[in-house]
Amino acid sequence: MNIRDLAQMALFMALIAVATMIVRIPIPQTTGYMNLGDSIVLLSGIFFGPALGFISGGIGSALADILGGYPQWALWTLAIKGMEAMLIGFAVRYAKLNTAKTTLPVVLCFIIATAWMVLGYFVAETIMYDQKAALAELPANMLQAGGSVVLAAFLLPLFSRIIRPAAG
Repeated sequence: MNIRDLAQMALFMALIAVATMIVRIPIPQTTGYMNLGDSIVLLSGIFFGPALGFISGGIGSALADILGGYPQWALWTLAIKGMEAMLIGFAVRYAKLNTAKTTLPVVLCFIIATAWMVLGYFVAETIMYDQKAALAELPANMLQAGGSVVLAAFLLPLFSRIIRPAAG
């Protein structure tokens, strides 16, 4: 990793934190919130690969929780969002997808990765609260996942012009 890659990764962490914090819709049942940060988490997995995507997606999202007043979620978020980025990184590399543009296979990979996010938070909410609260938040997490897939699909070609994906 050269200094340019490190700088881009740090910028992505900051962008994830900002995208997560700028639009927050609270969910009272679990003290969680809906946000747009997953769209950038997905892109971090594409541009930095599984390992560095995990780091940038997980840390950027966890920082948003800590800085935004939701520290009880930070460790869960680190693991869940990190795995989300890692999954998309593995998926596009395993399938050898062209990530310079938005294609149906890329969108399907986005859907798989965000499905993990929904499942991960369902499990975390069940452990932290109870299944009733987790079920109450499920529609919001699914809406967040869907919106993130759409936004990431829109942003991918734009970001691809400035950032080159990590080597396979």
